[in-house]
Amino acid sequence: MAPSTSRSGVVAPGAVIGVVGGGQLGRMLAAAAHQLGYRVAVFTGGETDTPAGRVAEYEIAAPFDDAEARRAFVEVSDVVTWEFENVDTVVGDEARAAGLPVRPAPELVRTCQDRRREREMLGEAGVPHAPWSPVSSADEILTWCDMWGGRALVKAARGGYDGKSQQLVDPADPRTVAAAAALCAAGPTIAESVVEFHREVSVVVARSLDGTIVDHGVVVNTHVDGILDTSVTCTDPDLVEAATGLAWQVAAALELVGVACVEMFDTGDGLLVNEIAPRPHNSGHLTIEAAAASQFDQQVRTVCGLPLGDGRCRPAAMAQLLGEVWDSGDPDWSVVLARRGVHLHLYGKSEPRRGRKMGHLTVVGDSPDEALERVTEARRALIAAPRLAPVSP
Repeated sequence: MAPSTSRSGVVAPGAVIGVVGGGQLGRMLAAAAHQLGYRVAVFTGGETDTPAGRVAEYEIAAPFDDAEARRAFVEVSDVVTWEFENVDTVVGDEARAAGLPVRPAPELVRTCQDRRREREMLGEAGVPHAPWSPVSSADEILTWCDMWGGRALVKAARGGYDGKSQQLVDPADPRTVAAAAALCAAGPTIAESVVEFHREVSVVVARSLDGTIVDHGVVVNTHVDGILDTSVTCTDPDLVEAATGLAWQVAAALELVGVACVEMFDTGDGLLVNEIAPRPHNSGHLTIEAAAASQFDQQVRTVCGLPLGDGRCRPAAMAQLLGEVWDSGDPDWSVVLARRGVHLHLYGKSEPRRGRKMGHLTVVGDSPDEALERVTEARRALIAAPRLAPVSP
């Protein structure tokens, strides 16, 4: 039988960490958990042979609404955490009712998975964010566009990531208004004022049971078609102080026990919080090589009640590998593996699709700019290289 939770809230090594979700974040979390002697169970939501399930001790491949599967997951787990927030949180409620620690708490996950609740929390905590309003019709959207003096971004209140379930509305373009109205018809939506910014930044922050907070510094992100493309550490002292301060404020307001990523817009006149992910984040992948304790190490530590590690990052950059890299066939990985200091992470997904995150490259360098140049050059060389010959059956 696995070790029980102590009065201090510590879940000792040897226990089973139950992870809701079976994707690449769960896969990297499992690697960190195994290093500290924990076992891992993943509840996939229905898929089999998932990236996380391939490396976990237990894979429960059933829909989240399967009551028997939820019971099996709770029975095999000693503590529960989340790999992805857009899930039914009832499994967390049931785990807690059975006496298991659930970190972050289901209530926190429900706040972050609903943009209305999230914006309300930010307002109550005094955290700066873009003007917003719930909307349910084209007329309401146009009213807010008029009030904000221009365009609006309409988003589904629940679900939607990597730019999905969002519509930029130009009042002069009826097609964008109709598309936004269709989003409203599909479910609850919000409208936000369009924010002019010159860079997007994020902070991955960890908060322990006793309220101790550690962050990984600030990362500057670039997106292509709404999907994260590159991330690079930031050394601007003023931006680092302001952004980490906001991330700490959000973590405290949420009473977070776990890891979260706070995404922000740098407008030049200040920072606005855009989204909160209550789990590790793609923009924090570079912490695996750049920090003594990565974002996944910190998740294991917070979930199991252990002291937090040193999250400070050396200069580093990450470049995402999407399914497009496979368009012409299997890449020749020797092209990047032969390069000094280039780290390759593949997520074990069997089917590359355009826009699907399949892996990433990381470089730790002498400066952020140098690391970013090297990692993007490595990716360009990989894409340009001849494809591997198909393997004969």
